[in-house]
Amino acid sequence: MKRSPFFYDIVAQDPIMAAVQGWEVPSQFTTPEEEHRAVRERAGMFDWSTTGEFEVQGPDALALVQKLIVNDVSQMPIHRVLYTSILGEDGGIRSDITVYRLGQDHYMLMTAWGSNAANERPEFELLLEQGKGMQAVITDVSSGSGLVAIQGPRSRDLLTELTDADLDGLEYMWATSALVAGIRALVSRTGYTGELGYEVLFPAEHAHDFWTAVLGSGEKYGLTLCGMTAAFSLRMEKGYIMRFDFAGGRTPYEVGLGWTVKLDKGDFIGRQALVERKETGFTEKLMSLVVRDGYVPATGDVILADGNPVGYVTSGAFGYTLNAALAMGYVPLRLAESGTEVVVQDGEGKLHPASVEKRPLYDPEERRLRA
Repeated sequence: MKRSPFFYDIVAQDPIMAAVQGWEVPSQFTTPEEEHRAVRERAGMFDWSTTGEFEVQGPDALALVQKLIVNDVSQMPIHRVLYTSILGEDGGIRSDITVYRLGQDHYMLMTAWGSNAANERPEFELLLEQGKGMQAVITDVSSGSGLVAIQGPRSRDLLTELTDADLDGLEYMWATSALVAGIRALVSRTGYTGELGYEVLFPAEHAHDFWTAVLGSGEKYGLTLCGMTAAFSLRMEKGYIMRFDFAGGRTPYEVGLGWTVKLDKGDFIGRQALVERKETGFTEKLMSLVVRDGYVPATGDVILADGNPVGYVTSGAFGYTLNAALAMGYVPLRLAESGTEVVVQDGEGKLHPASVEKRPLYDPEERRLRA
């Protein structure tokens, strides 16, 4: 079982731990509702050191990154952050990632998991495979890195106490190098909660000192330690996807990420399959569901319309801000309209009334995210 550089600081708080993707991670420190509301109302801190960080440097760095992803990094300024995905040759999403431009001919790809239970590193292995013969140095810096997410409306006030960086001037999806609590770090205006927030990446040997400094400064801002359960409910309100939601060869078009696809940038893995899919059209779309009787759907629950199966649930959680049981799932395009009535059938055959809704349910205009 793999552990993050914050492991002993985490277990000192006596959280409920869980095994996820081969990592031992905190599921919750207090209650899922308290941690969820802390992020929406004050500030919460997550340990995201399970992520993967792969640096690509050299004259062919741009060409290699472009070859892997659907989005276009060719016009990215230094310190810009871009959301995108990596496909298979069939056009199906294999991984959704963020790309950081750290310097001239220098990029970093950040993935949800650096490695899984089988110690596989699919994104890194793909970089190595596609980079053969190219002038690019590919380095996995995951194990030497610590990453925390500090999220919520008080996150800027909290971090301002620990750094001289201009956080007021750091816009959404941008990053900057800075000293934070005396530690050299990469601070990015990114997150997975739908709130104003930051992710801070730094050398793993400073993990304990960083953790202690943030907790010390965070007390006056109501900082709460948060686990995976709260992360799950927060992202469900915002409609952010996880691996469950694009499994099975789904393309960016079905998942609602067509806006990230730049077919005119040149060739990339899966491009031809996407061209064909776009020409023939797609028949279903990933949508949010609000379940009216409070039942929280499980992955694989069947979605019914007029008594007939039309799709299935990919993930579910209770949204404490919206005070509703939420899910995401695929429905036919004819049902992909807000307010469409459907029924969720659980594993025991019980039926739960629900409505199809557009993503995101929470802060659809992203005013809080971009505050």
